[in-house]
Amino acid sequence: MARDIVVLKFGSSVLRTAADLPAAVHEIYSWYRRGARVIAIVSAIGNTTEALLSEARALTDEPEPHAAAELLATGERHSAALMGIALNRAGVAARVVDPREIALHTQGSALDSELVSVDRERLSALVDEFAVLVVPGFFGYGEDERLRLLGRGGSDLTAVYLANVLGAQRCRLIKDVDGVYERDPAETAATPLQRFVTLGYDEAVERATQLIQPKAVRFLERHSRNAEVAALSRPYETVVGKVERALTAVVKPRPLSVLILGLGTVGLGVYRRLTSLPDHFRVIGVLVRDRAKHANEGVPSELLHQSQDELVRLQPDIVVDALPGLQPSLALAHYYLAHGVHVVSANKAVIAEAGSELIPLAARNDLSLHYSAAVGGGAPMIEAVRRSAATAQIQSIEGVLNGTCNYVLDRCAEGLSLDQAVRAAQECGFAEADPSDDLRGRDAARKLSILAQQAFGQALSLSEISTEALDGDLLARLQPTLGKNETLRVIASARQVDGKIVGKVKLVPVALDDAFARTRNEWNRLRITHKGGRQSLVYGRGAGRWPTAEAVVADLLEIHSARSYRAA
Repeated sequence: MARDIVVLKFGSSVLRTAADLPAAVHEIYSWYRRGARVIAIVSAIGNTTEALLSEARALTDEPEPHAAAELLATGERHSAALMGIALNRAGVAARVVDPREIALHTQGSALDSELVSVDRERLSALVDEFAVLVVPGFFGYGEDERLRLLGRGGSDLTAVYLANVLGAQRCRLIKDVDGVYERDPAETAATPLQRFVTLGYDEAVERATQLIQPKAVRFLERHSRNAEVAALSRPYETVVGKVERALTAVVKPRPLSVLILGLGTVGLGVYRRLTSLPDHFRVIGVLVRDRAKHANEGVPSELLHQSQDELVRLQPDIVVDALPGLQPSLALAHYYLAHGVHVVSANKAVIAEAGSELIPLAARNDLSLHYSAAVGGGAPMIEAVRRSAATAQIQSIEGVLNGTCNYVLDRCAEGLSLDQAVRAAQECGFAEADPSDDLRGRDAARKLSILAQQAFGQALSLSEISTEALDGDLLARLQPTLGKNETLRVIASARQVDGKIVGKVKLVPVALDDAFARTRNEWNRLRITHKGGRQSLVYGRGAGRWPTAEAVVADLLEIHSARSYRAA
């Protein structure tokens, strides 16, 4: 297959409780935004399997095998459903797939069988349609359509089997350790601890039985395939395959210190995510307007600062800008980039209007300036446009870029007035108290300006983008003209015309079978068209705390990987 496919397996040692799901979402999203289609294989959460087995054995010492298999598989189904919900909250278009749906067939006993076939055509179609598939591991179905388990650690077998069938570029088994070690990391010894970079099949069975199911290793061996043993959000791994063994010294990473500017909808989401990643990040300060308010919400008072002057004594590795408006964000970005600090910005005003100043400043000081969260939320639009521009010349970009307007238009189509629809968007957290930037097209124009720079390599200033305000008069004029199979969408577009970039934000009718019409509520979608007509689409939730926070965290993890793990 021409697509890049990554299979990620999350075991119960990683998904210890439902609170661990967001960290797994970060891992999935990081691969998705690199351009991969992701298949996430999940085990039951924590000790669910043992608890279910105990329930069965409380009734009888020898539970009927097929009934026991049905019972134990509910753990994986439960985990997969929660993973799908967590991904959707983060704005990632994911589909939970039951093994029966893809005809994942097994052969053997009810509690310890082998995988023998899958409906490759159906699986491939799902991979084409959805950015992420979530598949419960550990079980399949026999020829008699009865459920069968794959033995202890069977989710590993599910992962390597599907990776082989799809010709996946990577099969990554995510564990609670960052690879296979020459000895137990918990043991004390005189010699330094070493981790395997590569490990052959036989030695993997011998040394890593607790990490990888032996049946999965032997499957890899039969098909001359590799798999990786890795931890969450780590840029390295132990490769198990037809390889010579190799060891490397273990380098313990340090958490990077982070200063957050703003603790509103996005900033608070970022703060909560970072506190769940203590091995990666340490929040050392937050700039807020109302210190007492946030202290009462549970944020440690010693982290809260109301004055920019108070921030000078802090020495962050990274600054996250989650403030609205051009100032003080622009001044602070200049200051920190000039003083050796990486910047991650969710502030589209700063990037659209001053990116041409800040990007060269970061480059001159060998620093990172990331701003994925400024466009698209859970839809990695900037990354998609960059990849597309690197492979072929782009003719045009167009999309639904403002989740607020899209949500409002869907409510208006249901019969609400514009004012009522805006209030509904505000109640859901998809519109600011002052939604004028959204309704006047300025928000979409800023995002379009940022994307156009990536697509065409030249700046498109806000003054060069024609914008149309979404107001009651415009809706009253357009709604009666709609055809039976049409709806209204605010479309932002930029295209090359006679060597010039023409940009506009306009309310237009679109056919109901068009991808933009199917982009509902606060979701966003971008269509990239290359010269020659080839198109690609990027889709995700474009507004709300968690999608934007997900993009910020992905930027932070990218900096962490590049800066903290080079020695590894």
